[in-house]
Amino acid sequence: MRHIKDLKEVQATYARDGVVLLRNMLAPEWGEKLCQAVDNEIRKGERYFAYKNMREHPGTFQDYCLKSDLGEWVAKVTNAAWASLIFDQIFAKEPGTRTKTGWHTDQPYWPIEGPMTTMWIALDEVDPDNGALEFVRGSHAWGAKYRPFKTDQKGAFSHYLEVDNPDYIDMPDFEADRGSYDVVHFPHMNPGDALVFDGMTVHSAMGNRTSTRRRRGYAVRCAVSGAKYVPRDSVTEWLHDPAMKVGDDFRGEKFPVIYEMKVEDVV
Repeated sequence: MRHIKDLKEVQATYARDGVVLLRNMLAPEWGEKLCQAVDNEIRKGERYFAYKNMREHPGTFQDYCLKSDLGEWVAKVTNAAWASLIFDQIFAKEPGTRTKTGWHTDQPYWPIEGPMTTMWIALDEVDPDNGALEFVRGSHAWGAKYRPFKTDQKGAFSHYLEVDNPDYIDMPDFEADRGSYDVVHFPHMNPGDALVFDGMTVHSAMGNRTSTRRRRGYAVRCAVSGAKYVPRDSVTEWLHDPAMKVGDDFRGEKFPVIYEMKVEDVV
């Protein structure tokens, strides 16, 4: 793995803000392979959120998730002893896709409690014109659990799920009251840059209002040390593992460990 410059500062930013930008995270040998693999997937013409869990099948996505330095990046940024793979996902906003992805957190969609994170890798240049991600900085530390929801074909809010679950509350209208929150985005990402953000961080994505520029993002979802398996029947049944018990560490055959700290690495 390449050296993370100012690792302590990166870890502190992630812990404080719930999101951090890593420049040149993606090794060059993976860039072209992932771009081609993403293009092959999106030719299927599925709905926006349908391109997920490609890592289960032999090929580029599986190779990248299991054989690259991804897991070490995740573990070091989150200051974790191990990282396991939950699933991967493609977010491709084509030119003219002006729909803004609704404000949400990721945790309600996964059968997991405890620390979890996403590595969102830019495969194109990303800026506010073609779909930059936005975050409510520090929201991962609020202790709020926001209700999951379904979206339409383009990623806009459709309706809430788990409406009777008292553990969750409806998402505030962050868009209508932006000035009351610390909303941040990163003005420019190059291909190979990556965002790492906590599963409890409130985030969204701008629409692609350009007529020529694609915005392909490849996201890998990971659990880290301290995460527990806690399935809920009404959301993401496809991530449930009958071989695991409630409260198990979130790691196993279905969710392989992709990095574990060696004893000699502990300082």
